[in-house]
Order: sequence, then C-alpha cells, then structure tokens
Amino acid sequence: MNISSAIVYARPGTDASVRQRLPAIAGVEVHAASEDGRLVVTIEAENDRGAMDIYEAIARLDDVLNIAMIFQQTETHPDQELAKCK
Repeated sequence: MNISSAIVYARPGTDASVRQRLPAIAGVEVHAASEDGRLVVTIEAENDRGAMDIYEAIARLDDVLNIAMIFQQTETHPDQELAKCK
C-alpha cells in the first residue's frame, strides 16, 4: 500500500472545478483548498507504480498547473514481510 499527500496547484479561478474532478480519480481524496488555487489531497494506491499513475492522471487534468508530493509512505503486507532475525 502506498499512501501519500500532495498539493495540487490549480489555475487561479478554476480550483472549484478541479476540486470537483479530483475525487473521480480512484484513490484521491481532497482535504482542503486555499483561495489561491492550492488543494491538499491524499493518494492511496496498491503500490508505487499505481501511485505514479495517479499522480500522472492528476497532472493531466485541465487547469492543473503542478502537483507536489509532500509525504509518502509504503506499507507492506504483513504476510509478505521477511521473517525477523533473532
């Protein structure tokens, strides 16, 4: 599981439209927005490649100027972890 947060920079005056379109991308949740077009989002994906696909989908949206990752964490599945050393 890959969990990250990012700031999406929308073209000024279009942030409401971008905010409505972001949740249509699977794994994206919008948490906050500023008056100058910055949107705080979280992204959840099954793996790193899936997270990159979501970042690229966000970047391709009309009126998105940029996206900047703020935090990223990868959680492994407990059944797939190596046995701990003694």
